[in-house]
Amino acid sequence: MRSAMALAASLAGLALIAGGLTGCLESGTGSSSGSVPPASASSEQVAKAYLDAAKSGDCALTKQLTGTSTWAWCDEPRLTGYKDLGTVTTLPASQAGVNLDCYHLTITATAAPKRGITAGTRPWTLCFEHTDQGYRLYEQGMR
Repeated sequence: MRSAMALAASLAGLALIAGGLTGCLESGTGSSSGSVPPASASSEQVAKAYLDAAKSGDCALTKQLTGTSTWAWCDEPRLTGYKDLGTVTTLPASQAGVNLDCYHLTITATAAPKRGITAGTRPWTLCFEHTDQGYRLYEQGMR
């Protein structure tokens, strides 16, 4: 009986610890929980890693996967969900200035008044440029 109670107490303690860690990540202050995809990763693999990092509040990873031409999903707005990641649309440099792999999806986010974003669900596009380090987010916005 004592070992069952000790096990229950241990499990309850682990649940509290896990809940606390999840809270840190959701607040955008947690440390990196994901790893940067290798330079050989496809743009789709990088897009999924980016979205998962943004949704979990992994600011370190979203910043590493964002180029200097746009902002990283980190503090404001916060990505709270996404769905319907489409297939890649390739834009040549003659149309976009650089070669881009773009993905249409639906996102749900918190408000970011400084960026002109209201809270809610909307169509969104993420475009990635291939660099020496692999694909990096180059451009994004409502489609």
